[in-house]
Parts: sequence; structure tokens; C-alpha cells
Amino acid sequence: MNLCDLKINESAIIKNINLKGIKKRRLYDMGFINGEKIEKVFDSIFKDPSCYKIKNTFIAVRHEDALNIEVSYE
Repeated sequence: MNLCDLKINESAIIKNINLKGIKKRRLYDMGFINGEKIEKVFDSIFKDPSCYKIKNTFIAVRHEDALNIEVSYE
């Protein structure tokens, strides 16, 4: 299951990030680490980007990037 599959107010655990380079590094720097809990908080008008809560921080993630973040339910 991918991060973009979460519904609003659903939470999951990050399992894997299938990105490379600077995008992957930026996500790591913001707390997107395997085993970390993440919750979908809000969708923008066209569902791109979506807002997620991780480590008490709200972060907007583009749909194309959320497709590459694997999660599983707690």
C-alpha cells in the first residue's frame, strides 16, 4: 500500500521509500524514516499535494512522491 492510499485521519507506519537522490534525502530529513507513524490530515482541492502529520509536524507531499512511499496499517 502507498502513502497516497490513506484516507483522511487514517494513520500507518512507513515501510519503505522508493525514491533516490535529493528527494529521498529531503524526506529523511523531515522524519520520513522506516517504522515512523504517519497520518493523512488533509487533501488539497485536486488531491495534490496532500498534507501528512509526522513527528508533530505537518508536511505537504506531492502525489507522485506519495506513490513511492510504502506504508502499512499499524
